[in-house]
Amino acid sequence: MENFVKINDLMLLTIKRLGINGEGIGYYKRLAVFIPGAIVGEEVEVKIVKVEEKYAFGEIVKIKKPSETRVTPPCPYFGKCGGCTLQHMSYEEQLIQKKNMVLEAFERYFEGDHKAIRVSDMLGMENPYEYRNKTQLPTRHDGEKVVVGMYALDTNRLVYIDHCLIENPLISKTVKLVCEYLTASQINVYNPKFHQGNLRYLIVRGFMETNEVQVTFVLVEEEPRILKILKKVINIENIKSVNYTINSDVKAVEIINGPIINLEGKAKISGKLGNLNFEISPDAFFQLNSKQALVLYEQIKKTANLKGYEKVLDCYCGIGSIGIFLADSVKEVRGIDISRESILNAREFAELNGIKNASFYFGNILPHLNDFYEEGFVPDVLVIDPPRRGIELNILNYIQKAKIKKIIYVSCNPATLAKNINHLQRTYDVKHVQPLDLFPNTSHVESVALLMLR
Repeated sequence: MENFVKINDLMLLTIKRLGINGEGIGYYKRLAVFIPGAIVGEEVEVKIVKVEEKYAFGEIVKIKKPSETRVTPPCPYFGKCGGCTLQHMSYEEQLIQKKNMVLEAFERYFEGDHKAIRVSDMLGMENPYEYRNKTQLPTRHDGEKVVVGMYALDTNRLVYIDHCLIENPLISKTVKLVCEYLTASQINVYNPKFHQGNLRYLIVRGFMETNEVQVTFVLVEEEPRILKILKKVINIENIKSVNYTINSDVKAVEIINGPIINLEGKAKISGKLGNLNFEISPDAFFQLNSKQALVLYEQIKKTANLKGYEKVLDCYCGIGSIGIFLADSVKEVRGIDISRESILNAREFAELNGIKNASFYFGNILPHLNDFYEEGFVPDVLVIDPPRRGIELNILNYIQKAKIKKIIYVSCNPATLAKNINHLQRTYDVKHVQPLDLFPNTSHVESVALLMLR
């Protein structure tokens, strides 16, 4: 059927809801039109720029009736870089709309009484800026200068960025100093247009709690002159760890696809989670928002309502931070993760804090679950924090059969949360969903859901 909407058509739309990337969605004769920069409740004149079979994309020509929650974005790159898509809304409105995203995901994907699911108001931040503790930025030459940037939304066009408002001050300062040093060193930066040059990405992780920074460079090939230059980055204030990795596949989606080599300084930097100390490798996962990570873990602990006798299983555990945070309130913790580096970090994390009742296992989750079951280890509480794609089907099926009393599902994607809970609803009841704002000014939503065995 030929679509009744064409490119360059003009139309007046009322924005009904937000899409998963923060775009406003209006409807023209039941066809969803995605409009970046539009806010729920606004009346906007829109020009159609792209048409698909079941939806279309438009851009704002004029805002006929602006929302009272519309604000001037503080960032000069808003709308140019693909980063913060919600800066044009007041922070209070962001929190309301993110909660709505969770409610809408259940309305769409949960085959049951979605209205009976109790979703609390979002837990937000006092300061919704300067929170991000890690950044991965492509490098380019701008004349003689080495610059970094972010890709414009859905393109490979780089927007050069001097200062990002959501990076913590330690990261912002380090990025600036590293770029200045690389410029002075006349380093050979990769140019994707001509497929020439060597330095592709700059990755910086820095914790305000410890003032320690880790820098990792992504190169096309190993080149002694460049390595000599990069080694001296250790002399920049607060940098404790300098590393590099080779990624010669310029079409690869992953920024890191090979081993990371420590070039100078420590292989790991120190971080803090409340009163817990940890050491972290460049490729191990840790929450990008240190302040809200603590709020998240407190929420997990509160939701778990622990009595002290419990055996806890932490799946997709990363460096073990959730399990270790709960360890002093339970009998035993076991964690599983597919990343060998993360598991090594988790074991050190436990040792560093004198935690004796936590053990961590590397590999695919299901074989370990079967081994634990045969050994007689049946968890009282399952904490599961999967990637955006959600829990794998074989693990969902295992959970149905294993009949674990209590599940705490930590989700970074409302759609897969609702789909996975829908799958589990034959044996589990959803008691409560608590959404949190781990990424203010972006459309990402984190949630903690409590499921109890029926």
